[in-house]
Amino acid sequence: MTISTGRMDMPRRNVGIGAVVAASIVLGWAGSASSQEVHWRHDYTAGRKEATATGRPLLLDFGNEGCVWCRKLDATTFRDPGVVAALNERFIPVKVDGDRDEWLTRAVGVQAFPTLVLVSPEGRVIARHQGYADVAKMTALLRQAPPKEAPRPVVNPNPSGTVATDLLTQARADHDAGRYLSCIGRCDKLISDYPTSAAATEARRLSAGITADPEKWRQVTGQLQADLTALHRDLDAALKR
Repeated sequence: MTISTGRMDMPRRNVGIGAVVAASIVLGWAGSASSQEVHWRHDYTAGRKEATATGRPLLLDFGNEGCVWCRKLDATTFRDPGVVAALNERFIPVKVDGDRDEWLTRAVGVQAFPTLVLVSPEGRVIARHQGYADVAKMTALLRQAPPKEAPRPVVNPNPSGTVATDLLTQARADHDAGRYLSCIGRCDKLISDYPTSAAATEARRLSAGITADPEKWRQVTGQLQADLTALHRDLDAALKR
């Protein structure tokens, strides 16, 4: 009885070990295969938004359930490591069910399945291929996509606002230093050149504060008189030469 039990247990242990090994091999193969799969999107609208946000073109793969060549495309070309890497890294690949999304099929002018359509991030059709495409044809199609543009330098959308702000800063510095005539001059320029800016409103307030203050205005008129005297002296000197 004991011998019989032992003989039955041994095969069970062997089967168990074999199953574990087989499962490990299958899981390892599945993990490797999944890393070489195209990351398909299935919603055109969401894919379009992603393309706009990332600046990557779309590859639209039009097909339907009964399309034999579509299945062959999935089983061959879309399993090629080079094609998979290119699509996942540089494109937004979108599977389009030609029957379900009939409106999109008509809009793009698809006549047969499969049809591959390359679309720019802005929604412009760049190229298309009708029918099955091997790796060489697929690579040639993908190469027609323009290279991704480098980020453009950020340009101040309101340069005049920056100049106005700088003028106001200088006018305030003149005011705080008691250079009221210079302050009024900067305020007048700011108001004249950028009348609708927020800085112009503050410049009007700053200038009005000087003219309304007798002591500050006396300093302004005194500086004006001094400047006029210096000007007359320079003119007289120039005339005598």
